[in-house]
Amino acid sequence: MTFKNKFKTLRFQLLFRSLCILILLLLFVGGMQYVFVKRSLYENRAVSIQSHINSMDQNVWKSTIGDETTNSENTVPSNLIYPGVTVGYIKTPGGELSVLSRDPHAGAPPAFDNQVYREALKDTMALHYQISKNDAGEDILVVFQAISIDGKQAGVVQMSSETQSLKDALIRQISIYSTLSLVALLIGLLTFLPVMRHTLKPLSKIVQMMGDINAGNLNKRLPLYRKQYEIDSLSASFNKMLERIETSFKAEREAKERIRQFVSDASHELRTPLTSIHGFIEVLLRGAADQPEQKEKALNSMYEESRRANKLVEDLLFMAKIDRVPSFNMEKGYLDSVIREMETQLRLLAKDRKLELLIDEKAEGVFDRDKIKQVILNLFYNAVQHTDEETGAITISLQKDHEGLSLMVADNGPGIAMEHLPRLFERFYRAESSRSRKYGGTGLGLAITKSIIDNHKGTIEVKSKEGEGSVFIIRLPNAQ
Repeated sequence: MTFKNKFKTLRFQLLFRSLCILILLLLFVGGMQYVFVKRSLYENRAVSIQSHINSMDQNVWKSTIGDETTNSENTVPSNLIYPGVTVGYIKTPGGELSVLSRDPHAGAPPAFDNQVYREALKDTMALHYQISKNDAGEDILVVFQAISIDGKQAGVVQMSSETQSLKDALIRQISIYSTLSLVALLIGLLTFLPVMRHTLKPLSKIVQMMGDINAGNLNKRLPLYRKQYEIDSLSASFNKMLERIETSFKAEREAKERIRQFVSDASHELRTPLTSIHGFIEVLLRGAADQPEQKEKALNSMYEESRRANKLVEDLLFMAKIDRVPSFNMEKGYLDSVIREMETQLRLLAKDRKLELLIDEKAEGVFDRDKIKQVILNLFYNAVQHTDEETGAITISLQKDHEGLSLMVADNGPGIAMEHLPRLFERFYRAESSRSRKYGGTGLGLAITKSIIDNHKGTIEVKSKEGEGSVFIIRLPNAQ
């Protein structure tokens, strides 16, 4: 990973954004601390000055402001000499401000609007102060406090104090806070890196495993750590997606294999009658056409082979149509009446075989009438092929219950070997290849039957034992 790409990683972005949020929080806290500490320092200093004024003995004020015209800074009592403070006095709002004591650091006391002094006289218990500037342009803290002599208001004392010491204390507080904040950021950075690396470790493993999966290994699954809900949800979603993709790939491979097998089987099945027809034509061209007996035999054989080829093509077209766009005319009806209509045709096909119909009356279901007839004919024709013409017995039974309809076609033929049963409904599969061809079978009858039943939302199964015959069982759902 290049240095430039590292800035695009989730780890860097989380770290950078977290640090930005932390810095903003520290700046906010620092700003609020600056405002509140400054206010607290100035108020504490103002309260201290106010307490000093209120604690002064009235005799001090009598001797100091009793005769303002004769008062001078040289006769100021030591009680009014307060380090860093300049003391002024104004008798009434609008009167002249008298300087009682002066501190070089505080400078000359500034004059204020009469409203300020009126507020101080109005509420003697409240704290009145302002931040102003002296004649040197420096910030000073000015406290106003009304005084009384012999129970009468004597005016307002104005004490001005330098603020440099307060600013120094405030700077020290901010410096300490800034240092601690930088240390906290550094510790947070050093601590957050391993914590974040550990936290994102499952995500890193997911990325690594996705790389392996991307290489074609679809059978891998992402682990579920059961600790981080978001990561586990992501892993579960990816696992479901991988299962669907793997299933799709598997289905695609199976479909391609079925198509390949289908083409191969169809080509093989068509080649047999075409080869026979080609052989008989060659025989006729060599002179058999002049011999009536051989000519008739060859033509009859060509007719049978062409009929079988035509039946195979019809079955192939039907299978292709039902796979592509299955078209069924599903209607409610009575299946027992359909079988009764076919009874004459079935007995003609059975010839000398015994045919028994065990049918429940009013067996209602939802089905395609023509397709169901084709199913019954396919199963019945299959039973005819595998039973003896004289001793054969075929039974068609129809039962209804609370789950739906059950249609069974049973015969007393030689049965089907156990190893053939799982593949019996596959296309072109024959348990007895030579015998099927003898009777014109294409190997698609049972496959077509299963496709029709599947499109009816039903099921079909076969039960058979060698020497005991076979039973094909179809179950169709209830009419809705």
